[in-house]
Amino acid sequence: MRRIARDPNGFGRFDVGQELVVAGAIGKAGVAAALTGRRGELEKRFRTDFLETVWEQAKETLELTPKLLMEYNVTEWEIVSEGGVFAALWRLSGAYMRGISVSLPAIPVHQELLEVCELFDLNPYRLASGECLLLVADNGGALAAALKERGIPVAVIGRAEKGIARKIWNADRLSYLERPQPDELYKITGSKEDSYA
Repeated sequence: MRRIARDPNGFGRFDVGQELVVAGAIGKAGVAAALTGRRGELEKRFRTDFLETVWEQAKETLELTPKLLMEYNVTEWEIVSEGGVFAALWRLSGAYMRGISVSLPAIPVHQELLEVCELFDLNPYRLASGECLLLVADNGGALAAALKERGIPVAVIGRAEKGIARKIWNADRLSYLERPQPDELYKITGSKEDSYA
């Protein structure tokens, strides 16, 4: 593993045993781009009320400031931007030279957003996510409970481990996180400039 140069956030701490939490649902920026640029294709497949729900989900805000995150004892965080949650996990683990173990099914994503991703063959885990954060905390369960009280979709998805392996679990199947791929948003926008959320 090669160390990734990155300015720390929060307390700048990501230690073995700490838990990884995702606040907000993944894939929202990509779905918003599809709703903006490919609306006609979506209207042929989905009802209007479904698309309105998807638009509301894609535009949801977290209102989590750095000050608030530190009050919740979040010791480090990464914005889930270009490359999606997989790229955010790669950057964070690489910055601290830390192994991780993540449960893929635990990562929060709205079912409606998944259906839009299916239509355009988008991998939601490699898709810019708008307001979505990867958080590090000593007690991920307590952090998730506090964020749920604020109405934020949130889940504990894994933890930091010894070593440098970046493990991804899907039920009992183990794979390893690959080097970040181009953002799936390119399939919708066709340009790198539009892929940042």
